[in-house]
Amino acid sequence: MKSHTEKPRAIERFCRLLDISPETMPHGHAVEILGKSLVKIRGAKKILLYTDTEIRVSLPHKKEFISVRGASLSCSSYNRGILGIDGLIDSVSFCGTDKGDCR
Repeated sequence: MKSHTEKPRAIERFCRLLDISPETMPHGHAVEILGKSLVKIRGAKKILLYTDTEIRVSLPHKKEFISVRGASLSCSSYNRGILGIDGLIDSVSFCGTDKGDCR
C-alpha cells in the first residue's frame, strides 16, 4: 500500500502528463459518489464483505480494497467490473490488507 508521501505509480504520472484520467486506463479504478445514497465503483474485482452496514470490494492493484460504510446498504448492480451500492452512505475508504489501514 502506498503511503501519502510515496510517489504516484508510473501510469498515474503518464496520465497526468497527457491530461487524462487514470481511471480510463485498463485495470484502473474509480469511485463515483452520487449524493448520499449511491456509490459506483469502476474496476471492482470481488466483493469481500457484504453486510447491511459495510460492503468491501477488492481492487485490481495488489491487496487494496474499498470499504463503503453506512446503513441499509445493498449491491444494486454489478456488471463488467462496475459495482453500484445503494443505501445511506456514511463513508467511503481506501484500505490496505490491514483493517486499520483505511484512509
